[in-house]
Amino acid sequence: MDVDPAAAGEQKLASASDQLLVAAIDFGTTYSGYAFSFRHDYERDALKISNNTSWTASGQGLTSWKTPTTVLLEPDKSFHSFGYEAEEKYIELAEDEKHQDWFYFQRFKMLLHDKLGLKRDVLIPDASGKEMEAKKIFAIAIRYLKDHLLKMILNKGIEFYEEDILWVLTIPAIWSEPAKQFMREAAVEAGIPGVRLKLALEPEAASVYCKTVPLERRQDDEQRLTLGPFCIATRYLVLDIGGGTVDVTVHEVKPDGTLKELHKASGGAWGGTKVDQAYMELYENLLGKDVMEEFKHKSKFDFLDMHRDFEIKKRNLNIESENINIRLSAALADHTKEMTNKTVAKNVEIKGFSDRINVRRDRMTLKVSVIKKMFQPSIDSIISHVKEVLRSPKVNNRIDKILMVGGFSESSVVRKAIREAFPDVAVVAPDEPGLAVLKGAVIFGHSPSSISTRVVRYTYGVAVTVDFDPGYHPEDKMFIDNQDRKLISDCFSKFVTIDENVDEDDMKSREYEIRDKQAPFEITVYASTDENPVMVTDADCVKLGRIEVKPPIGGWRQKAKVTVEFGFGGTEVRVTATENLTQIQHEVTFDFLS
Repeated sequence: MDVDPAAAGEQKLASASDQLLVAAIDFGTTYSGYAFSFRHDYERDALKISNNTSWTASGQGLTSWKTPTTVLLEPDKSFHSFGYEAEEKYIELAEDEKHQDWFYFQRFKMLLHDKLGLKRDVLIPDASGKEMEAKKIFAIAIRYLKDHLLKMILNKGIEFYEEDILWVLTIPAIWSEPAKQFMREAAVEAGIPGVRLKLALEPEAASVYCKTVPLERRQDDEQRLTLGPFCIATRYLVLDIGGGTVDVTVHEVKPDGTLKELHKASGGAWGGTKVDQAYMELYENLLGKDVMEEFKHKSKFDFLDMHRDFEIKKRNLNIESENINIRLSAALADHTKEMTNKTVAKNVEIKGFSDRINVRRDRMTLKVSVIKKMFQPSIDSIISHVKEVLRSPKVNNRIDKILMVGGFSESSVVRKAIREAFPDVAVVAPDEPGLAVLKGAVIFGHSPSSISTRVVRYTYGVAVTVDFDPGYHPEDKMFIDNQDRKLISDCFSKFVTIDENVDEDDMKSREYEIRDKQAPFEITVYASTDENPVMVTDADCVKLGRIEVKPPIGGWRQKAKVTVEFGFGGTEVRVTATENLTQIQHEVTFDFLS
């Protein structure tokens, strides 16, 4: 991927003040959406942000701020539909047994979770196991959301040029550099120019939004209660609970109003989809896995309705209620009777659930405790991880608030569990926690310096050859060159250490001597979870990719040296390469995808 020599990875953007419009895409595991605001509106009111509020699912008449992250392609692999429309069309095809040659992808974002090594041409299977290039599917989804956003603006009668737009794409903060590059390349393939694209880390975007909206009650000079954004020196933990992943980070409001990250982003795959899985497992336990497979394949519309119905119940569950009513599909009852020779009610009785689940005609009544139990694995993982972060030396249990955002944080079960687990800390959330990331990404696009200090998630370095040190280096790696020097290759030359604080404009530099006057100069970049790795071949080191510095026309000058600078303070790694003698910056090729 060729990029501007002034900023590899996170490409050099035009000044945010030069952009007429900031448009953000929140690409989620389960749901996606977009929002935007114009520069003149932002300057008057940072919270004047527009977003689509009319994504509509038929059947249940569900209207939402986001639409499912679902892609449907025709048999020739051309685009057919996205979101609710894709779900419903695919099921219609399946009901008529015409879906076999179509391509249906959903919840594919998790492919990039926890990947330090990632291939550019990685494949993903669709619902029936047919594989396609993952980046193409990501690009199709991003293109749809981009085009839908542009159409929405045009329908408002607003004239603009696409060059006036700065695009912001949200990603989990726990993603690796290869995963970030993968998303950047997918966005470029979707028609978003790299020089007008910025990646925003999801919990950071939510934090920026919540720093802006009125969340705190405080007293003014006349002792009246007023609402306002977080005060200077406020320290708070951002708990971003989405459909797939949970992101945790800790911020402090600095005197200049920017945010300082106190603990590196961390988290795991403990989002709302874990509850969905537990819900399906309950049915499998009650009725049998074969019954649920038959129901899923032969009654797809009913299966989808069941999922959508549970999604609403899951988010709006009243924990004070004793029971919850769920509509029982007639098709599921028929499949159960046909395959088990028993009614759903009889199966529930045989499995020993009669004291917790009651079945009458087309309704199943569950004790709320049954549903709450489905939340427990996710909740336990989240609470355990938050406690670990709070105990870390840089935080030392000194925070003022826990800020809950993300779609899954709308659940009263989750909110109550967090408040009970941390009774001495104020747990707060904006009115629409599921939109905090999206709206924060718009604000971040207008003011990208909102996060001034970040914490590095890995130790980053490059592979070098140095003089052999018998007290430090493994002897079996030593070799002798043609000048009888004892050398060792594959040594880890560190640029920055895990948990180190870095400002956005911080650059770490190293000087390298050019040996081949005609060839590009290559650097191999590694990441490690160790503070002081010795060799790039150590078990805790992972090869991220390579940096290539292209020579000038006519080749490198005699005794040329190049200073390579890495920037780790942004949302993506930046790289520059400058020839020392001439101070000319050279073209850098940056590739973290194998």
